[in-house]
Amino acid sequence: MIRSLILTRLLFPEVYGLMTLVWAVLTGLQMFADTGITTTIIRDPRGDEPDFLNTAFTTNVLRGLLLWVVSCLLAYPLASIYGQPMLAQILPASGLTALIHGFVSTSIYVRRRHMDFKRLTILSLSVDMITSVVVITWAWFAPNVWALVVSSVAGEIFQVAASHLYLPGIRNRFRWDRSALDTFMVFAKWIYLSSAVYFLSTQSDRFILGKYLNIAQLGVYGVATVLSGAVQTVVLKINSDVLYPAYSRVVALGAVRLRRALLRTRLVGGLGMMVPIAMMTVLGTRIIDLLYDRRYHDAGWMLQVLSVRLLIVAVVSNGESCLTALGHPKYSFLENLSRAIAIVVALPVGWWQAGVHGLIWAIALSELAPLVVVSSGLIRHGMYSVAAELWTVIFVVVGVLLGLGFTTLWP
Repeated sequence: MIRSLILTRLLFPEVYGLMTLVWAVLTGLQMFADTGITTTIIRDPRGDEPDFLNTAFTTNVLRGLLLWVVSCLLAYPLASIYGQPMLAQILPASGLTALIHGFVSTSIYVRRRHMDFKRLTILSLSVDMITSVVVITWAWFAPNVWALVVSSVAGEIFQVAASHLYLPGIRNRFRWDRSALDTFMVFAKWIYLSSAVYFLSTQSDRFILGKYLNIAQLGVYGVATVLSGAVQTVVLKINSDVLYPAYSRVVALGAVRLRRALLRTRLVGGLGMMVPIAMMTVLGTRIIDLLYDRRYHDAGWMLQVLSVRLLIVAVVSNGESCLTALGHPKYSFLENLSRAIAIVVALPVGWWQAGVHGLIWAIALSELAPLVVVSSGLIRHGMYSVAAELWTVIFVVVGVLLGLGFTTLWP
């Protein structure tokens, strides 16, 4: 967020619009090539074995190479479709991040498996610091889109090096263990399908909006997603890095213990997540006007609408972590498929009914479909809690009331 505040004063909205398309493409490629390695290492009994980890490392290297080649092949066609010639140069250069990331140490996944958040947080903050220094320095002397591209590549190089040198664990080498690969493939089939449709459900809005909005409007939307995305990153990381490994351990203690743990996390998460997000649904415009200049004013109401989406995401991601820990990753696939269908159908309807406002509301309300899927999964496996849902509603109401209270002090 701090980086965004600085860069919006150095760069133009058009730069953010262009990079919104680039990162959507790269995220999509990563989703379509997801091998489920991270999830498998965290929960599989062989997650600490060298042959298992080295096979994962080899698979990731091949995957990174594939992603970079595909990004090069897509560059010119996408530049033509969107009428942005710079995409033909930017996309292959940005695609190097996928190639470089393929060489990251499997120690990152092992540390997550053992919930070693101290080292992972230090590594993550260090990468952010390096990326920020490079991008701000470049943008200061040459305020163009290459500041974002070069800084991303630099940050990825640093992360790969640090993962091997800083994190404890085996020294990865190329290895091909057929039994390990079979394990990845068996558990990962639903993860792969889920990731493929996750791309459609989370990134298709960028591609569709790119056809409805001009590049500057897309950049303003990008600023709104920077703030909402910062909160969403916290929510998703807590669920994937903390709750999923924790649920995976509690599963062995029985369904009653897991259900109790799920209720407790919903109560704590409701207080720590739902209340602040609900406040943001009221204060979004004021937050944007305080942090950014007038060029980004419209990002305020977008942030308010996207905060409604965040409230649903917080509930869905918690339930998804529980179901995956139970050994039912198919719900991740069904969740993302329902979201993808909802957003592809809702965006044109939203544009037809209410223009830009309709588009953003369509994005927010598309989360209702995955909420239904995850809730049905929790009910089927005895994990649904009416009490948890009631507490969630109470926390949202409290957050809205606090937000309205702040409006009287913050005219």
